Amino acid sequence: MRILNRQKGFVLPVSMIFLIVMTMLAITAIRKSTLDEKVVGNLRAQESAFQAAEKGLRFCERQLDLAAGSTNMCRLRSGSTVQIPLNEQDFNPNNVSGNFPNKWKDKTVWSSAYALTATGIDQISGVASQPQCIIERWPLPGRDQYSWPYVITSRGVGTVDTAVVMLQEIIRCGNY
Repeated sequence: MRILNRQKGFVLPVSMIFLIVMTMLAITAIRKSTLDEKVVGNLRAQESAFQAAEKGLRFCERQLDLAAGSTNMCRLRSGSTVQIPLNEQDFNPNNVSGNFPNKWKDKTVWSSAYALTATGIDQISGVASQPQCIIERWPLPGRDQYSWPYVITSRGVGTVDTAVVMLQEIIRCGNY
């Protein structure tokens, strides 16, 4: 009987502290796994957008005749419905980079007739919207308009519409 009277209840507080610590560890593990899942989802959306933008570049490239030795090399393929926007910037031969096409920066152009949307084999499943591209000409001093480089800008959207990647390439024809 004497031993029972001297006990103060040490096991209950220790087990409560242990239970609280274990609960906090479980909550932290759940939050970390949720965060990891979001990060992986964002990476997947971004990678899908990049692949879509690449597909858009290839789609627009095929609108041009880039075959070596072709009599229509560096011109639009026959039957192509591409509309190339005019470069309305003031031409400055002393600032060639200032003449760089910039229609692609205008958000309204992406919903106009200038923007091509990938069709057929170039369509991608699992993305929020299909790849688009715009072909522009870059006027350079001392060259006729048929030797101006093409600037192709492609816009790819991933699995969600907030994952957007834009890629750009310059296609130059001839030796200059």
